[in-house]
This record gives sequence, structure tokens and C-alpha cells, in this order.
Amino acid sequence: MNMNLGRENEQTEFKKTTSEMKEAMDSICAILNKHGSGVLYFGVRPDGEVLGQDVEESTLRRVSQAIGNAIAPPIRPTITRKTSDDGRSYVEVRFSGDEAPYSSNGRFRIRVADEDLLMSPAEVRAMALDAEAQSKPWDGRPSERPMSDVEEPVLIDYVTRGNECGRISFSYDGVEDALERLGLLTPDGKLTNAAAVLFCRSRTPMLKMGVLGSRDRVDILDVQQVEGTLFDLARKAEFYVLSNIRRRVVIEGAGIERKEVPELPMPAVREAIVNGLTHADYRSGEAMQVDIFADSVEIYNSGWFLDGQTPEAHLSGEDKRSKSRNQLIASSLFKSKDIESYGTGMPRIKRLCDAEGIEVEYLKVPGGTRVVFHRKDPFVGAETAEVGRSWPKLAEVGRSSIERVASLSPREKDVCVAVLERGEASSADVAAGLGVSVRTARRILAALVEKDAITAHGDTNRRVYEVNSAYFASERTEGSSRQG
Repeated sequence: MNMNLGRENEQTEFKKTTSEMKEAMDSICAILNKHGSGVLYFGVRPDGEVLGQDVEESTLRRVSQAIGNAIAPPIRPTITRKTSDDGRSYVEVRFSGDEAPYSSNGRFRIRVADEDLLMSPAEVRAMALDAEAQSKPWDGRPSERPMSDVEEPVLIDYVTRGNECGRISFSYDGVEDALERLGLLTPDGKLTNAAAVLFCRSRTPMLKMGVLGSRDRVDILDVQQVEGTLFDLARKAEFYVLSNIRRRVVIEGAGIERKEVPELPMPAVREAIVNGLTHADYRSGEAMQVDIFADSVEIYNSGWFLDGQTPEAHLSGEDKRSKSRNQLIASSLFKSKDIESYGTGMPRIKRLCDAEGIEVEYLKVPGGTRVVFHRKDPFVGAETAEVGRSWPKLAEVGRSSIERVASLSPREKDVCVAVLERGEASSADVAAGLGVSVRTARRILAALVEKDAITAHGDTNRRVYEVNSAYFASERTEGSSRQG
């Protein structure tokens, strides 16, 4: 019985003889462009059965010369003579390369299943741009933004959070000193693109959000376009989602404590938002998009995976590669604990959604990726809070709420969200949720009470806080009561 090598796939190709040399070169090119490595055999049928052929030193030389003449940029394959169990000779060609796009006799191909398809000019350009981004990442290049554009309060808050989690060891001592220590300046002292994305207000809207009544996008209930630093955009996107989804009421303890639970796991939504902003292709100039439909919440960002990574493998945790087109942005967010560790974002989103019985999808769409959280219809057997009861529905209150939120510091926004997620929260609850000391939580809560963003109830020892929806309404209610 003849030896069989299995089936062809996206990284394995069989050719009956070396007379199929031209087609073999096309396969090597296509596999390199899709996966960066693969193996090709001469003397093997398409079904994997080893037929064998005459293999001399001149045969191996001819294969090597064909690859050298056809494939550009050049590669250095390993070409060996193999012998099957029944004594048949065949040729194995193992190859790899990280300089895509590759061409075969001047034509560019991409592997799809076991086919070698011609690439369009647009696909070749996109692959070339990705290759350039890997050799000279965009986020490490000089930005046109001046140092004066850096929003210092955002930078101070970032360094403080890094200090508190133990990932930044130095104390803040000015904008330039901090950015240099963080590795966010070029050798000649200019802001990198990473520094501009993280700490400068975007010059154009980089976040578009909407509540949509239909899939054809004709029935638009609300549209928001906002500018800001990466941290501003992340918080505003999270706030928008939380403000436009349902919540169920849970009574805890002896029927005294009332807690509102969002229909979607907000840590998963937050992870998807930050993940999207981290890995977006900022060269495209496209804004992140948050779409809220009756049956789903969808988050789009520009750019696709590098190195042939797939959404399915990332969601399952099978693909743990952490390579990003924005390594400098990703490492900066790790230092402030805005992302926990490389390559774990999507599996964590899936685990959080699985725990709540929420279906989540990670899709490739034209120009980028889309995370889809499927909403339940609505919570079965549970009392559901109307969106506008304790928190304003943005589709109704308009842009003024977004502007008012923007006036709060990043930490104050975090506290508002933490309180909202619980319905009512003590200073200890907030401290635990944000990973700060109780003293820090009390200080921020006191500032929010002073601003009327949060109201306090109870005496000092048993005080709880809740979000003041009037603060975020389109017209603030004058004379709202304060408790210190």
C-alpha cells in the first residue's frame, strides 16, 4: 500500500512531479502571503498518496533555482529528498518568510483553502502597508502634534493609576519628563503617534455612536460624534452603551438592598471597547463605531488581524499571539492596567459573556472587525428597570449629557459608572470595584456630590451613593439637594 501524507490545506500543497514547477511557485507565493510559512511536495498526488519520481541532486538544484528566479522578495527554503515506506523518492520543500507581499513571476497570490487566488491591487497595497507597519510601526513614528496639545490632567491620572497598580515606578514630574520615561517620545523629543492617541484630544471625531431602530439604518433614533483622548473615547463609549441598554432589578439581603444589573456584562463591553481602540488601524482615519440595535450592541473598529490570525481562534483562546499593529499603545495601556495582559482580551470577553448566557461574535467585516453582543429579549422572569429611571437615555436627552460627562475627570467618570452598575454603592464598594483605597474613593465621591453628579444618603457610617440622573439631563434641575 502506498504511503499517504494526508490532505492538502492552506499551508500544504502537493504536486505530482517537478513538471508542475510554475504552479508550485504560485502555491509557495500564495501560502507565504496568507500564513508566512508552509510545505510543498513533488511526487505526491492531490489526495496525499506518494507516487514518487526520480530525485537527483540536479532535481533539488532545479527546484532551488526556480524558487530563486520566481519568488520575490527572496526566501531561503529547505529542500530535501525523502523516501516513502515502500522506497519511493519525493521532494519536500519547507519555506517561510516575513516580508509579504510576495510575488511569483511578478504576480501576487493568496491562499484560500487549497487554491492560489490572484490578489487585487487593493489587497496588495493593504498587505504592503501592513508590512511597513510591522517594520516601522505607525504608533512609534513622530506625530505632528506639539507637546502643548497633551492634556496634562489625563497624563497625570494615567501615571497615578500606573503607580497604584505597581506598573509605573516613577512619580509625575511634568509632561515631557513623564512621556520620555514612558518611551512615548522620539529620539529628537517629539511626540510619537502613540502619545498623541493616548493624551491629545483628537482633531476629528474618532468615536461615532448611534441608537438605530432598524438594520437598514433608516430609522436613526440618536447619533453622537465625539472627539477626545483614547481614555475619553473609551469612557464615553462605555457610558453610551450603559445608558441605552436594559437593566434588571435584584433585591439582595433581607429585601432591603436594591441592585440594578445591566443586561450585558459591562466588563466585557469595556474590554471590547478598549481592545478596539488599542488595535485600531489609525492610518485609515476611521472612527470607532458603536451601534445599538434592539437585538444587539455592535462595536466596529478599523483594521484586521496581523499574520493571518482569525477571530474564532482568538475568542476560543486557541490563538494566544499578542502581536499588534500598535505595540506601543498596547504596552502603555498595560502599564496603567487598562488592559490586563497581551493576547487575553477576546477570551476574557467570551468567558464573561458565557457566564451571563450572552452570545458574542467577533467578525471580519469590510475594513475592520466587529464585536457583536446579542441582547436577550428581555430578561425572562425578572423585573426590568426602564433605561431612563435612574440614568438618562441618551437618545432622549441629546448631546448636553455627553458634554457634561466630558467635564468630569477620568476617575470621576469611572466612579459614576461603578455606582450606576450597582444602583447604590458605598465607598467600600467603589474602592473594591476600581482597585483604589477607600480614602481615595471617598474623596472622589465627595467631589461628585459637590458637583451634583451623585447624591449621598444615610449617615457617615452607613452612607450610600447613587447617580443623580438630573445632572445628566438636557436641562439640569436647579436647587438639587446636596449631602456631604
